[in-house]
Amino acid sequence: MRRMWGDEGFGLTEVMVAMLLLVIIMMAMITAVVLALQVTARNGTTATAAEAVQQRIELVRSAAVAGDCDVIELAALPASTVTDGRGVDIAVNATLVKKGTSDACQRAASAADRDPVQVLTLTVTADSAAPDANNPVVTTTTDILMKFQP
Repeated sequence: MRRMWGDEGFGLTEVMVAMLLLVIIMMAMITAVVLALQVTARNGTTATAAEAVQQRIELVRSAAVAGDCDVIELAALPASTVTDGRGVDIAVNATLVKKGTSDACQRAASAADRDPVQVLTLTVTADSAAPDANNPVVTTTTDILMKFQP
């Protein structure tokens, strides 16, 4: 049978060049996927840390209703640890000082000596135990109004 012009198909050289280009493109795509997975993992840790910090702030705000330094410090100051979806531990710590000073919550000897309203500054920090973490992962500062209720 007679072969027609242009009917011979691809040669070995063309197939090898096409495979080489395909491998180069796939390597670039794999690198992009690996980087995207790393960013997603870091974002998951950051989201978990932000949620833990927000929970601590809400706990302190609800404790401030009592108008007692002991109650609000019990809610604010104990260190806690949460674990994100990857199993990375996140340490949550807080400091509580009277606004504009470095003094702690003002205690009084008697109810008559108490300041009826105190504004406290709460700073909550979350640090990650991950080796690639930029600590602190999350830091939030807010003011807490504590009103003494006789």
